[in-house]
Amino acid sequence: MERFGDKTLEECLESSLIDYLLKTKTGSMTAVRRNVLQMIIFLFGKETTGEYGFIYSHKEDIAVQQKRYIIFSYLFLEALMKTGISDKAIVTHNNLWSQHLQHLANCGNEKAAKQYIRILEDREETDFNIKRFQHQLKTMNLATGEDDEKTEKGEMKIIKFRCRRPNLCERIAMKLKKLF
Repeated sequence: MERFGDKTLEECLESSLIDYLLKTKTGSMTAVRRNVLQMIIFLFGKETTGEYGFIYSHKEDIAVQQKRYIIFSYLFLEALMKTGISDKAIVTHNNLWSQHLQHLANCGNEKAAKQYIRILEDREETDFNIKRFQHQLKTMNLATGEDDEKTEKGEMKIIKFRCRRPNLCERIAMKLKKLF
């Protein structure tokens, strides 16, 4: 883990991503919704989180790829929050994501990799999962009564997130929200 001051790079990315999601509506994320969901899945997905947060692979070459993804995601998110993001950065981010999916498939998680591909290909499912994660963050924020998702000890809470397909009632609600 690379340390920046008193935080690791993973913690910096997590706090930046949470801050971005709490302040931004999904409608204004038009070009980068998929990339934002990729970061959510990578950092908070049940395949990559453990008891204490994000877990690197035990294989060194894969851990290096994961570190690259985290570093690039952090830079991607910082550029996104400041001005805008270039098409080249989006392509690079997607290439790093495909390496992660390949790692999941090689480790026996083909089902999870296929599910992520399906969810990320469908725009409505991508929006749905981002909104679910934002809602989860807001409810945790309201429950703790704090602004920065910290416990009394000053540690980040571990948020495990599982992407899923919206059920029938949720699909109808999404269609009605678009209509009215």
